[in-house]
Amino acid sequence: MDKPETIPEKATETASKEGNTELPPIRYILFPRKGGWSTFPYPDIAALLAAEGEVFYVSSQERSEDMPPAISVVTLPEAELLLQQSRTAAVITHPYWLMAAASLHPEISIVLLPEPAGDEAESPLWESCISRLVGIASLVGTSSETRYMKLAFQGTRAVWLGGEDTAPAGSLQKNDLEIPLKDYELLFLHALRQTAAGVPDTITPLQCSMRADYYRQLRSKTGPHETISFLLAAYEYLLDDARAAASLNEAFIHAIMSGRSDCIHSHYRFLSAIHAKAGEVGHALQVYGISAGNAQERHHYEQLCRWLEAGENELVQAELLRINDDYGAALGILDALGGETARHWKFRIYQETGRVEDALALVHAMDIQDGSSRRDYQELSGTAMALRGERHGAVRQFLEAAMENEDALARIVELELLDHAVQQLLGEVP
Repeated sequence: MDKPETIPEKATETASKEGNTELPPIRYILFPRKGGWSTFPYPDIAALLAAEGEVFYVSSQERSEDMPPAISVVTLPEAELLLQQSRTAAVITHPYWLMAAASLHPEISIVLLPEPAGDEAESPLWESCISRLVGIASLVGTSSETRYMKLAFQGTRAVWLGGEDTAPAGSLQKNDLEIPLKDYELLFLHALRQTAAGVPDTITPLQCSMRADYYRQLRSKTGPHETISFLLAAYEYLLDDARAAASLNEAFIHAIMSGRSDCIHSHYRFLSAIHAKAGEVGHALQVYGISAGNAQERHHYEQLCRWLEAGENELVQAELLRINDDYGAALGILDALGGETARHWKFRIYQETGRVEDALALVHAMDIQDGSSRRDYQELSGTAMALRGERHGAVRQFLEAAMENEDALARIVELELLDHAVQQLLGEVP
C-alpha cells in the first residue's frame, strides 16, 4: 500500500526539528506486565520514549540482560518519588496496575493496552480495569484496531499501534543517529508531544482519516464487502464524511446476502447514529425503532418518541448517539444542553466509560434519596477513593454499602486481587 497522503509534511520531517522547546524533557516511568522485559508489549514505543527523555522500568527484580541500556530499573517506592516531580509521566502497560498507578497521581498518564494473556480475557476484572484506566488516561495506545475505534468513538486521545505499511514514514534524530519510524510510531510521537504540551488532539482524527483511506482503497480492489464497507462507514462517520451512509448501506446489503441473522442490530442500527449526528433526529429515531429487537428496546424507543414529540430533540439525539457508543458526540450535545436531564445522562455516560471522578462530581444530595441510590453512591465514592489511594476510606465505603447489599463486598475482593496482581507484575510472587 502507498504511504497515505494524509500524513502531513511536518510529520515526515525529523522529529528533532519539532521538539525544540524550552521545557525540560519528560521522564517516563514504565509499569510493565508480568514476565520481565522479554514480555514488554511495546518495545518500539519504549525506544521512542527513551529518545525523548529518561525511561525507568518498575520492577522488584534485577535488571535483565536483554533490557536496553537506556532504560533504568526502579522499585515501586522509587517510582512513587519520581512521579512526585514535575514533567514525569506514568506509562501503564497492564490494566491491573490501575489502583497502584492511579493512586500516585501522575501528571501525565499514558496507557499502552496489551493483548490479554492466558485467561485474562475471561476475567471481568480485565475490562473493568481497562475502562477505568482509559477514564484517567491522557493518551492511549493499542495494537487492536477494534479497541482503537472504540476509543475514538469515546472521544479519547488514542493511537492505533499497527498498520499495513512497513516503510519508514519519517525519522527521529537522536544524537548522531537518525532512527526510521513507521507511520504509527510517528503518529504516536506527535500524539505524545501534543499531550505533553497540553494542545488539542489532531492525531486521532488524522489516523482515522488514514484508516478511511486504507479501507476505501481496499474496497476499490475487493468491491463492496460486509466488513470492509462497514469499517469504512465507521471511519467516515467519525470524520463527518457524508459518504458514511452509503458505505453502511452497502455493508448492510452484503451482510444480508451473506445470511447474517443479526445484521439489523449489527449493521442497520448504526444508520441511526449517522442520521442523528447529521441532525436528522426523526429519521434516526425511525431507524432505531426498526432495529429495536426486544421488549426493553421497544419500550425505550416509545419513550424516545414521546420525548421527540415533546420537543426534546437534543436529548433524543444524544441518546441515539449513546446507544451507538458515540459517547464523545453525545457528551458534546449534553454539555451544550445543560439542565437536570442532561446532568443525569452525563452521569450515566461517565459511569459507562470509567470516568469515576467526573461521575462523582455530578452527584447532588437530592440524588441520594433511598437505599439503592445511597448504596450506588457509596460504591462510586469507594472506587474514587481507591483510585486516589485512600484505601481505608474506600474499604469503609464498600463495607457500608455491603450492609444493604453484600455484593458490594466484591469491590473489596477486587482491591485484594489487584494487590496480588501488582506483586506478580513486579516479579515478587509467581
